[in-house]
Amino acid sequence: MTEKQIEIELKLRIDSKHVARLKNAPVLREVKEGRRLMTTHLVSIYHDTPKLALANKGLAIRVRKKGTKGWEQTVKTSNGLREALPSRHEWTVELEDGVLDLDLFTDKDVKKLLNKFARKKKIDRIFESDLKRSAVDLTYRDAVMELAIDQGVVRSGEKEVPISEVEFELKKGHPAALFDLALELQRTVPLLLSMRSKASRGRDLYLDRGPGAYRAAPVELTDDMSAETAFRTMLGQGLRMILSNEVCVRQDLDVEGCHQMRIGMRRLRVALNLFKRNLPAGEAVLLRRLLKSCSKGLDGLRDWDVFLGETLPLIEERFPDHQGVAELRMAAQKQRAKALDAARVMLDAPEYGQLLLILGAWASYSRWASGASAEQMKAMASPVTDLATPLLDRAYKRVTKRGENVAELTTPQLHALRLDVKQMRYGTEFFGSVYPAKKVKKFRSKLTSMQQILGQLQDAAVAEARLSALTPELSADGHVAVGVVSGWFGARVEHKLQGLEDAVSTFSEQKPFWK
Repeated sequence: MTEKQIEIELKLRIDSKHVARLKNAPVLREVKEGRRLMTTHLVSIYHDTPKLALANKGLAIRVRKKGTKGWEQTVKTSNGLREALPSRHEWTVELEDGVLDLDLFTDKDVKKLLNKFARKKKIDRIFESDLKRSAVDLTYRDAVMELAIDQGVVRSGEKEVPISEVEFELKKGHPAALFDLALELQRTVPLLLSMRSKASRGRDLYLDRGPGAYRAAPVELTDDMSAETAFRTMLGQGLRMILSNEVCVRQDLDVEGCHQMRIGMRRLRVALNLFKRNLPAGEAVLLRRLLKSCSKGLDGLRDWDVFLGETLPLIEERFPDHQGVAELRMAAQKQRAKALDAARVMLDAPEYGQLLLILGAWASYSRWASGASAEQMKAMASPVTDLATPLLDRAYKRVTKRGENVAELTTPQLHALRLDVKQMRYGTEFFGSVYPAKKVKKFRSKLTSMQQILGQLQDAAVAEARLSALTPELSADGHVAVGVVSGWFGARVEHKLQGLEDAVSTFSEQKPFWK
């Protein structure tokens, strides 16, 4: 008989060396209420077309053997994983053996899906997971959930990757309980939010697709969307940018990964600042603090990446025969290695794990509303366009006011202007989809021109600071190179400042697209 249900689960990463600590965590012993973890051997075989046509439509077809209990087959639909707490429709029927038989499904909804996407297609075994699952039902506050600890591998052909995960599946109650329990357990055991399913890992193996930098797609809002839904969409995008690029930093795979991870954190800080007046204090303040702290942990790595990959090549091209310049590169590479270690320390810190879980909760349901005033609740329930106009107005006024006498600004003031411009740009990207595209594009192009120059000035300032950090490790030739490069930077800064005046003037003359 076909079983139809909605699956709501929270997925967490755990290092296998911490699993024993998790099982013995005091809070877990309390909520198990005497029940024992039961271990089952699960073999799950995932099916699709050779080109993964079903996965591309958000469908997953799985055949699973549960220990000695026989076989079952399941069809799942995805919500696109825009949030940390995906909800999926799921249909399951029993099988006599492990042979896929889609005709056994009787529910009209799943039959409609299969007829539309799976019939008359060649469907075959693509990958499998081989796990030992230790599971137990928990009662936490007013919610009932299943805790499952999965240890094993995902395999495609001869390739495999290890799996070590914790899943909380909600059976009764509010999703808040999943996050609250995870946050409580996190005080005892390092747990990290995950938005990657075993199926996505299996498909990557099948396609021989390794991890790389992830760039976010534009935020798509509609003018009838509530401010809260828009806010949660922004949070979900930022969270995905963090999680999708984390592996690049951990494994030092792609320097762009660190850049995009920082952008994700910066976008989140901007979103929280834009909506600040409509959010109660408390956890919102904590989120901003955690974002600032974790982002700072990536600053050094990104600065050295820019210095080595963008700034230094320009210097090497300008001074190709200077021995001290070659020495600069060697010294900078040593500093980058230290910055990479510092970034990895941040990723393993409790604050990072806490940040991910709280962001996941905020993106998944109205956790922000705890302690909100009636006025704040009303504002967040209103159409996003009602809120966007005053938010963009305030951001625009900050930029134009600070840029009035741009030629007279000090380096710290230019940095402040740059931050205001970034907030304006991200605000434009967040809300732009609900306004005429042509007007938004024109406004953004003028804004981008100003931001690029400010970014180049900031890169020059950072490079100067990085050069100073290298000085103790340099020979006499290296010291001479620092002096030569500093003079070159000074000339470039003067040139860029002239262009900045024109860019600010051009930007200030255009009409805001939201008016």
